[in-house]
This record gives sequence, C-alpha cells and structure tokens, in this order.
Amino acid sequence: MPENEQDINITKNGSEEEYKTLRNEITENSKTVFSLFLANTAVTASLIGYALSENSGPIFLSPFIILIPSMFYIASQLESTTRISQYIRMFLEPELKMNWQTRWYELRTRNLLPHKRKYTFAITTLYGALAAACFTLGFLYWDSSKIWHFFVFGVPLVFLMVAGIVSVNRAFSKSFREEYAKKWSELKRQMEDESEKNPSYNKIK
Repeated sequence: MPENEQDINITKNGSEEEYKTLRNEITENSKTVFSLFLANTAVTASLIGYALSENSGPIFLSPFIILIPSMFYIASQLESTTRISQYIRMFLEPELKMNWQTRWYELRTRNLLPHKRKYTFAITTLYGALAAACFTLGFLYWDSSKIWHFFVFGVPLVFLMVAGIVSVNRAFSKSFREEYAKKWSELKRQMEDESEKNPSYNKIK
C-alpha cells in the first residue's frame, strides 16, 4: 500500500474514533442533565418535607444551595454539547463523509422542525417551579417578626436562580450555536491557510 494511502487510512481511522468518542460525550451530557434533575427533585422534596415537619421557614430556602449550582452546571453541559456538535459538523463529518450533524444543524437553523423543541423550556420550567415552591413556602413559614431576614437571604437566591436559568437558555440558543459554528469555521480556515503556506503542517482534509 502506498505511503500516502496508509496515511489517509490512519487519519480516517483516527477521525472515526474521535467521532465516536465525541458522540458518546454528547450522550453522556444528556444523561448527566437528566440524572441531576432526578437527584435535585428527590433532595428538594426531602428538604421540603423536613421543613414542613419542623415548621421552619429557613429550611425551605436550603434547596437553593443545590438548585443554583445545578443550573450553572447544566448550562456548562449544554455549552459542551453545542461546542462538540459544531466541531463534529465542521471538522469530522466532511472528512468521514457523514451528514447527520450538518443536516440537523440546517434543519434547526432554517426553522424546519415540525414543532418547536421544548428541551430547555422543560428544564428551566421544572427547576423554576422547584425554586418558586421553596421560596413561597419559605415566606409563608418564616417568623413574621423576622420577615426582613427572609428577604435578605431569599431575594439574592432568586436572582442567582434567574441568572442560572438565563445561562441555560443562552447555552441552547440559536445565536450561541451559530457563534460556535462561526468560531470553528474560522479556525478551520486559518489551519487550512497555514497548511498551504507550510506543506509540513498537519493539513485539514
């Protein structure tokens, strides 16, 4: 087998393994988000039950300790999925002659889906509902003589929760997806230009 043909096969095999690894990472991201929601729901329900048994307003705010970080973590997972999917579309699919990610991107970009996806809406709504329940119960069960303590602690927690929800929506937005597509495209162009100037450069096929 000619040397250049061997190099092509090695490169293709490497790209196939990279493709599989990245697709698996996207799958794991989705599983992580779902598992995190189940865990948060169970813990929040337990804390609400404990707060009711203790008739304690402050305990109702304790779920925010896990809900807020979870929202920002979910946003990072969604960003990771967007970053990976656009890399696959830009670098790997053309080389492997695959089109799934590319065509899925075009379908979403051109608003040709038969119905609007509710993924992030479901996530933010469910987490928002948990936060709203905790906030409302905290207010109702708080010692009325120290109600100002509730607002001192509760209002900042609500703002942080809203910031987390905004981060999740942004990480799954069309503009964010196009931003990554643009950056990966720019990188690919720069690398191809470099390969033309320097033949020894690892050229992008």
